[in-house]
Amino acid sequence: MCSSRKMSLFGYFLTGFLAVLLLGFTPDTVQAASHKAKVTHVASKHRTAHKAQRQRVASKRLKAKRASGKKVVWNIKQQQGKLYRRGGASPSTGFDCSGLTQYAYKRAGGVQIPRTAAAQYRVASKVSRKAARKGDLVFFQTRGRRIGHVGIYLGNGQFIHSPRPGKRVTTSPLNGYWARHLVGFGRIPGVCLPIVP
Repeated sequence: MCSSRKMSLFGYFLTGFLAVLLLGFTPDTVQAASHKAKVTHVASKHRTAHKAQRQRVASKRLKAKRASGKKVVWNIKQQQGKLYRRGGASPSTGFDCSGLTQYAYKRAGGVQIPRTAAAQYRVASKVSRKAARKGDLVFFQTRGRRIGHVGIYLGNGQFIHSPRPGKRVTTSPLNGYWARHLVGFGRIPGVCLPIVP
């Protein structure tokens, strides 16, 4: 072996020896550091994959909720003609106003809203009449109470509701008596929003 090659190898080993002395590196520590780096890399890849999966699931759920405004309207229309019944909340017994809205939302995809008109008003996000969409709740002040009646907006100035004893689930225009007693519109968070591709 030529002298220059011997010096080159000697310099390489000397450099390595000095690195071990000065920096505290040993074969074990180098191996441990390499293993830790590999584990960290794998864990990072797993976290990224799980995050992407959660985002896909959340996106699907959001689209399902956003589509449920039409489902709410479809489900409530199936109850058209059912008799009013105080405390009623099913097709077999009949409906009062809030029992009807609660039933339609639940059937639209398991959306849970409170039982009474006043409680539904409290949890709903308030929207203007101009911004109201099909499937939004519409609230009224009746018999001197703040919120005494609720229905579901159908668009074009129409809503569907269970009016009072002796009446049946029907569609009414938002004019006359109902316009005078209108409090406003409410949206259950995540429902009745436009679908984003």
